[in-house]
Order: sequence, then C-alpha cells, then structure tokens
Amino acid sequence: YNPEEVYISQENMADMRNELYRMLSKLEQKVLALYLLGKTYQEIALLMKREVKSVDNALQRIKRKMERHVADR
Repeated sequence: YNPEEVYISQENMADMRNELYRMLSKLEQKVLALYLLGKTYQEIALLMKREVKSVDNALQRIKRKMERHVADR
C-alpha cells in the first residue's frame, strides 16, 4: 500500500461521512450512529424511546439519501 493513497482514501471517507451527516436529520444521525454500533432495530427503538417502525423508516430514508448522493457524484 502506498501511504499517500491510504491518506487520501481516509480523507475522502471523512469528507463523505461529513457530507452524509449534513444531509441527515438529527433523528437520522442518531439512528445511524446506533445502527453502525451494531444495535438492532429493537435496541435503537428502546434507547430512543421510539417505535421500531420509526427506526425502520429512518434507516430507509438514510439509505435513499445515500443512494441519491452516490448517484449524484
């Protein structure tokens, strides 16, 4: 691995992550953070005092936003 390529790749990932979080609502940001920690829909719902369907809807919106963002690039 070329250290320069690794550094650039890490920078690009950080930029993408920051851009994604700017597109998400506060609820979506929290749901995504918990989901990426390996929490189940049920665990996220309990932690956030939401219905499981609300968590599912948030993750579906996140997925659509990510897909649109990637398609626009």
